[in-house]
Amino acid sequence: MFEQMGDYLLAIAAEMPFETDWSSSLNGSWYLSPRRHTVEFLCFNLFFLCTVRFFYKRALHPGSPIAKLFESYAPPTKRSKVEITVLVTLTASLLITVAQKWYRGGLLYLLQPCHMSAMLLITILAGPKNKKWPHILLNIYFHIMWGTSDDNSGQATDEHSAGHIESHAWGGPKTLQHYLLLLTPVYMIWSNRYVIWPVSMDVALMSFSFFALYHSAILSTTALFMGQNLNYLLMPPPGPLQMFGKWYRPVMYVFCILLTMTRYLLVEVVIQYLPRRSLSSAQLRLNAKQKAL
Repeated sequence: MFEQMGDYLLAIAAEMPFETDWSSSLNGSWYLSPRRHTVEFLCFNLFFLCTVRFFYKRALHPGSPIAKLFESYAPPTKRSKVEITVLVTLTASLLITVAQKWYRGGLLYLLQPCHMSAMLLITILAGPKNKKWPHILLNIYFHIMWGTSDDNSGQATDEHSAGHIESHAWGGPKTLQHYLLLLTPVYMIWSNRYVIWPVSMDVALMSFSFFALYHSAILSTTALFMGQNLNYLLMPPPGPLQMFGKWYRPVMYVFCILLTMTRYLLVEVVIQYLPRRSLSSAQLRLNAKQKAL
């Protein structure tokens, strides 16, 4: 059955060579056989779907510490000028990146974790704070923000092409976006407008499962049909992962679990020691009224 499914995948996927060209990490190849892609696609996606559901229910079940935080939370109703500035700056940075990718013909690489993180933060900032989903997304982001520090979105950039207009110096669009992806969550913690969850292994594993599911379902599928090695899902990058051969993707996921735990080292320090924005007396009275309703 899997052999037949592999043959079908080979027929509908992008045309790629079976010999891997290690001189470039941009173009994909059949480093993993079509049959193995089929088996891993089914196994990974089923597994991550189950773990997302399982750990989400464990973390947010009625009566859990996180559920109680939501019950006692009354968000400030007015968005501050600082938050508006952060939202506009992050949006402008993303739009500049989109324009650059379009100019160079690399829009596909907007699916990379770095750029998707920018879209996620914009969504959280713009979202209604009286709903749960912006707070859930932010706390997931705390666990996966390590992915913003390095990805292979630069694969689409040819330093010697005439279309290369991106500046990597301080203040350049790409560099600015990376700083914003790291500093915006710090603002969110300070702002007192978001429910910040306590340390929880259930939340950590739920966050990793969301991150892994995005890779195994969306990035992997797109990579196969476009023939591009998005985030190294078609073949490993030059380096240690090559030592694991055809098993490099499971090893990569295990390594990502370890990186997810940086939430306890980096973000937790900020959460514990960063002073919070003081609310006005009028806002405090409004919050107390909302809690009483």
